[in-house]
Amino acid sequence: MQALTGEIEIVSIATIFLLFITGAPIAFFMMHQRQYLRYLQDKEQIKNLYQRELLQSQLEIQNQTLQQVGSDLHDNVGQLLTVVVMRLNELEDEIMEPARQEGVQQTRELVRTVISDVRALSKTLDHDTVRRFGLLPSLTLELERIQRTKRILAELTTIGEPYSLGEQTEMVLLRMTQESLNNALKHAQARNLHVLTDFKSDSFALTISDDGRGFSVTEATTRQLEASGAGLSNLYRRAGLLGGTCVIHSTPGAGTRVEIRIPYPQIKQG
Repeated sequence: MQALTGEIEIVSIATIFLLFITGAPIAFFMMHQRQYLRYLQDKEQIKNLYQRELLQSQLEIQNQTLQQVGSDLHDNVGQLLTVVVMRLNELEDEIMEPARQEGVQQTRELVRTVISDVRALSKTLDHDTVRRFGLLPSLTLELERIQRTKRILAELTTIGEPYSLGEQTEMVLLRMTQESLNNALKHAQARNLHVLTDFKSDSFALTISDDGRGFSVTEATTRQLEASGAGLSNLYRRAGLLGGTCVIHSTPGAGTRVEIRIPYPQIKQG
């Protein structure tokens, strides 16, 4: 009986030893795998944080530059154009021929239109405009400036009850809209521009669309560095900065639609 008990103990010890020998490497591998996955996650978080901080710095520099440009337009160019109007008023009084007076009047009205456009442009470039009035009035001002060219119909549609997205978020969205509108004006040969803001309970969506000639998104995003612009990549990266997404739909001859979506948690933090 004692011999049988001894054999059982030996078998038990051997079994435990074998389990330890075979299980230890597995446990070590699993622990190493968890540590490696944690390392990859930490590395990805650091990378994302670096990219967000880099984009944040770029945005701040851009805002400062645009604000300075807007200030110069308002203070310098605007004042010079005002002087031109005053000189045209004097010139009109000096000219006796009705035909020439009419030409002076037309020129004066044209200069006044330019003054109005310069003032509107300086406001849309100014960071304080968004801070003081919010996203929707800033978008309205931008579209009114385009509308005054009388070459393109530009309109804004709002769905849902508007709420604040946060000053920083609204500034990024305004710059993304300006980038998209600028692309449409320069390249699309569009006749109609439409900006849609959709205030949902769980997300905010901003859509910029045009009826221009369109382009191949795949071809544009796979160009060599020297042949590609920064417009599309800026849109993608800035949407990522907001914790959202940017999707561009376009095909040659069928216009372009830029869809930007931000989930509600990011909105609250904005």
